[in-house]
Amino acid sequence: MSAFSKAIFAEMLKQAEANIAAEHENLSKLDAATGDGDHGIAMSRTMKAIGVAVEEAADKSMGDMLKSVAMKVMTCDGGSTSPLLGSYFLGLASAATADELTPEETAAVFQAGLDRFQKTSKAQLGDKTMLDALRPATEALGEALTGNKSLGEAFSAAAEAATEGAEKTKAYVAKFGRARTMGERAIGHYDPGAVSISHIFRGFAAAVS
Repeated sequence: MSAFSKAIFAEMLKQAEANIAAEHENLSKLDAATGDGDHGIAMSRTMKAIGVAVEEAADKSMGDMLKSVAMKVMTCDGGSTSPLLGSYFLGLASAATADELTPEETAAVFQAGLDRFQKTSKAQLGDKTMLDALRPATEALGEALTGNKSLGEAFSAAAEAATEGAEKTKAYVAKFGRARTMGERAIGHYDPGAVSISHIFRGFAAAVS
């Protein structure tokens, strides 16, 4: 298996940005059903901030690049998305100890991101949030990486798990955000945040396949 490198991660983030740019109007339509209808705009701003940070950190280490991404995300006008994804990237940065990582180290980086995200969000599986896609994606990624799968196979598994997790949110009652005021009326609607995570991981998979 080839090493997971800073250069690979930078390309993954650029592809994720492109995916969100292509889907931001659909994300806002999903959000309009249960929220304020601005999730696509927030995600677009957030991913553009990520793209800028990646370019500005061209000469930095992977860990410092991810810290720069986190800072850009947390200071952009991305609503509740900013602190959540900012914390995720801080978690990633905390475990990115080199510019080239083994499969086990790569799995640890993404697990650290999930842990930091969950600590910030306080959400659990089934609460109809980003976590419903992010956690299964991270678990599938870790299992594939430690199971001697290629980077392409591992991130494809993660993208599939994220998509399946986002699909499941249609059956959930929301526990966070404006959607929680809808009670059972939110059933049948996707969580736009989870769908966003699925688009991000599909971007990751496309960049390494």
